[in-house]
Amino acid sequence: MTPSEIAGAAWPTTPPGYPRRPSPGCNLAAAGFLPILIAIPAAAAGTWLLAKLAHRLGAVARVAPDRWHQTGAVPRLAGPALLLATAPWQEPGDLAVLGLVCAIGSWDDIRPMSPAVKALCLLAAAGLAIGVTGLWWAGPALWLVANALNLLDHADGVAAATAAAAFLGLNGDPGLAAAGACAGFLLFNYPPARAFMGDSGSLTLGAMIVMLGAKPGGLGTIAAWCAIPLADAIRVTLCRIARGQKPWVGGTDHSGHILLRAGIPPRLLPLGYFLVAGAVGLLLRPE
Repeated sequence: MTPSEIAGAAWPTTPPGYPRRPSPGCNLAAAGFLPILIAIPAAAAGTWLLAKLAHRLGAVARVAPDRWHQTGAVPRLAGPALLLATAPWQEPGDLAVLGLVCAIGSWDDIRPMSPAVKALCLLAAAGLAIGVTGLWWAGPALWLVANALNLLDHADGVAAATAAAAFLGLNGDPGLAAAGACAGFLLFNYPPARAFMGDSGSLTLGAMIVMLGAKPGGLGTIAAWCAIPLADAIRVTLCRIARGQKPWVGGTDHSGHILLRAGIPPRLLPLGYFLVAGAVGLLLRPE
């Protein structure tokens, strides 16, 4: 065939109904990386700015016996940075719930409130979650998971790494953005931490897991991806009650503390929690 005949020939096309092969030049948005690529620097920048503000507001964690290897005053006001980094991918109703939770946690970071008052405030957020989702279990789940992740924030990097595994398991752009926000925050929180997430961060991330998974039949999925923080919270609470201690008073009896005392390097602990939380979530999630 001559070149002109080749050019004019009818070449075979993809049969109807046959899936086309994705173009190798697909953009990052189509590949699903855009939420992560935006959320990582957004959360990192927000954490850096809030760390400076936290020192001015007095929202810093002092050296305490229930904090592992902390030295000096560390800012603890990262919740707003985590929320804002994920906001473009959140539903308006979810943002209302998460904004309330973040406000409660931020107030507690700046002007610590009593455990009873904080618990009641979170009940209000739980009620709002029920109204937004229309699911009766969304409220109790939010209250439990938010507090469980708050308790898991007992060693550098652990809570953020565990939450990141849950967000990746939930899939979708909001989950990817939330995982990216955790990664951006970990740039400051990885051992040795230069910033803590505070209640504003841990409560917000816990509530975010529930709101992203709040759909009919989603309770089992949430429980699977939050199995590690829930198990740690239940064990610590029961052990403290058995010892006659108040379960809401901090201590060095969490799973992370036990592992650190057993010789696990602090810099490997967050990675271990991420991998175990991911593996347990994959194992327990409903089919």
